[in-house]
Amino acid sequence: ASCLLLGVSLTVIFPGTVRALGAPRSVTVSVEGEIRRPGNYTLPRNARLSALILAAGGITDNADLAGAILRRESAREAQSGERQNIVLRLRDARAERPGGWDAWREFLDELGALPLLGRVPAPLSHPRLLKGSPRDLPLEEGDVLRIPAKRDTVTVRGAVREPGRVVPFGGKTGTDEYIRRAGGYADTADRGQAYLMRPNGAVVPSRGGLLVWNAQASRWEIPALLGGGPAVGPGDTIIVPRKPVPGSRAASVRNLQELLMRVAEITGVIPEIP
Repeated sequence: ASCLLLGVSLTVIFPGTVRALGAPRSVTVSVEGEIRRPGNYTLPRNARLSALILAAGGITDNADLAGAILRRESAREAQSGERQNIVLRLRDARAERPGGWDAWREFLDELGALPLLGRVPAPLSHPRLLKGSPRDLPLEEGDVLRIPAKRDTVTVRGAVREPGRVVPFGGKTGTDEYIRRAGGYADTADRGQAYLMRPNGAVVPSRGGLLVWNAQASRWEIPALLGGGPAVGPGDTIIVPRKPVPGSRAASVRNLQELLMRVAEITGVIPEIP
């Protein structure tokens, strides 16, 4: 055995046992949304999502399992560094034409001040199927699991003539049809790029191409090898970004739209370039 000296947590070793003194034996987490008994729960330290769902009485019949998210502090801390790197990269932009720095600096200041959600996509299934699967994530202290309600609409935002238009979900209807129902592209639209924000906050490019930059993974990907472009689903938000003004600071940033969509993922706010 060992002792506790000057408030330092030491380790006690018995045959077959290794445990740090003072290690937490439980986690306190909460669940909200489409769950039968929302609220705070204290669970064993190694508990997983399935245990929380069972403790809270199970999901309701109106739950959107694919749209579930975890909000956790460790994710928020990681996203803080990522956002800072994005802002620094955008700050290095150089314009071909003089002027416009004040508007660009104000845009970057606002970007750097956006609250971080710390959300982690956590697609669920019935607890019996979830238990023991890779999606049965371990819980961390302070986690908040949110299970949204099912939606049967698609929202169109960004550079369209009726931004914010909510359109009934049309099954296999493509992205262009939803944009048409939102009045069509605005004159400022970057028609070569469009994105889908899933109900769990994840953002994916909605258009194919030979190469697509995945900002979260920091790599180029070939959509054809990944199964092609994603289908529009109920609860999705279609985002049509605005095209940068030629010669502006925004126009000089490589992979600008992908970087801004990553900001949208971690903050829930869709940035619009000045």
